[in-house]
Parts: sequence; C-alpha cells; structure tokens
Amino acid sequence: MAQVSIRIADAEAALATLNEAIGKSGRSLLERDGMIQRLIYTFEAVWKTSQQLLAEREGIAVASPNSGIRSSRRLGWLSDEDARTAFDIGSARYLAVHMYRGEIGDQIEEHVPAHAALLYRWLDALKVRAASDT
Repeated sequence: MAQVSIRIADAEAALATLNEAIGKSGRSLLERDGMIQRLIYTFEAVWKTSQQLLAEREGIAVASPNSGIRSSRRLGWLSDEDARTAFDIGSARYLAVHMYRGEIGDQIEEHVPAHAALLYRWLDALKVRAASDT
C-alpha cells in the first residue's frame, strides 16, 4: 500500500503544477507547450496510480492507459463521460509530438482545463478506494 501512497502523492504534485499553468493568462507559445507537457505527465501520474491500485486492491493487471481507463470505468472510478475524456487525454498525449503544427497545440490547449478537472475527479476516486479497507 505504500507504493499507492507514493503514486497518489506524485499525482497530486503533478496536478498542482498543471493547475499552476492553467491559472496563467496570456501564455506565450513556450508556456502553452509547457502547460501541455504538464498535462501529459499528469495524465501519466494519474493512470499509473490507477494501474497500481488496480493491481494491489482489485487483482487486475493493466499494461496501458486505455486498459486502465476501461478498468477504472468498470469499477465506477470513472463515469462514461469521464472515461471518454480520459481517452481524449490519451489521444492528446500522442498528438503532442506533432505540436510543430500550431493547430494541434491550439486544439490541445483548448481542452486542458476540462482535462485537468477530469484528472482531479479520477484521482479523488482513486484516493477514496485507497483509503477503504485500510
């Protein structure tokens, strides 16, 4: 259970950095790209927390973000809508390597606040599950 606690703390720290970037107005292109990078590593931290909790508490092994999202949805940690948003974040993660095309970065940036809100909800559900049965 110690590993889950570490993952939760890491995800909370990542979310704090993402929230800081979202709160900045009038971002330069460099700041926008930094915010998107923060979205990507925050998504990684949250899905890896889910992966750890699924393994430790549910006996479910997942090897990818998509399988982690599907399992989280089945267990009620994500609603249908939140699962779709989580899949969208995963897609944005793959698209981010093409941000040299300005419109891709702009499209991702447009959704970052909603994506961050989903990551908070997902992590909150994980924290509730981690705290149960302890």
